[in-house]
Amino acid sequence: MVKDLSIRQAFGETLTKLARHDRSIYVVNADLKSSLSLNKFAKLFPSRFIECGVAEANAAGVAAGLAKTGKKVFLTSFSCFSPSINWNTIKQSICYNHANVTIVGSHSGLFSTDLGATHQMLEDVALMRSLPNMQVFAPLDAIETEKIVSVIARSPLPSYLRLIRPHTPSIYNPKNSFTIGKSYVLKRGHSVTVLGYGPTLIQAFNIGSTSVEIINCSSIKPLDSETILKSVEKTGRLIVLEDHQKNGGLGEAVASLVLSAGLSPKFIHLAVDNRFGQSAKDFRELYKHYGIGVDYLREAVNVIMSSR
Repeated sequence: MVKDLSIRQAFGETLTKLARHDRSIYVVNADLKSSLSLNKFAKLFPSRFIECGVAEANAAGVAAGLAKTGKKVFLTSFSCFSPSINWNTIKQSICYNHANVTIVGSHSGLFSTDLGATHQMLEDVALMRSLPNMQVFAPLDAIETEKIVSVIARSPLPSYLRLIRPHTPSIYNPKNSFTIGKSYVLKRGHSVTVLGYGPTLIQAFNIGSTSVEIINCSSIKPLDSETILKSVEKTGRLIVLEDHQKNGGLGEAVASLVLSAGLSPKFIHLAVDNRFGQSAKDFRELYKHYGIGVDYLREAVNVIMSSR
């Protein structure tokens, strides 16, 4: 692993670099420029940085309008505000109209620690997965963030990009590319398939097991059915780990997939179970409290390995 890096900073720097060569890239912001590392973008491209203030529904409408004139628009805010507050506008003005808008929701999940329940968005994946025409992505680390932003900037479909707040370890191989609808096997194993997305999945490398197969599902929608089913068919045991509600998350999507394929693996879903978040000094305290920390993952592996 390399040193901890900021996913938000990787997003801002990558988008600014892309905008130097693509004049159709615009940002519509909801008064969170600094929080999404967009100060440099705003300074270099003032005519392509639209500040809408604390008016998320209006910002989504502005983004949709710009996209219909041929712009590639990134709508940026915290995920507890967008897509939470403006979901209906995203549905009607962006998805229904096939508008080329990427909704960037930062500070997602329990990683927001001291911001508390109101800002710990644990339902965004469910909201965005449910929308027709919407793609959903959650990068593993800062390195993959750069790869994903570069790819979705060329995609004509609406997208949702889920970002988190703190610096995190980076393990994504810089030589690897990113492909929409593709999952990546980070570690090969034969006994248990562990699926997840975002920095939460990095915990799987710290459980001390050499037999788990770790798969990064950073493309949550579209989902890589082939890679997931091939692994589950091999191991017969499946654990899905996510910093999100159980309802509507990756775990439900994968459960539906494997059942539809006629498979019946042993299955454990580690996620927030129908509860709101709360404040803490460190996200690890919250991960322990909500049962998604490394100790719970290690225990889940032991339990599922012992089951017949």
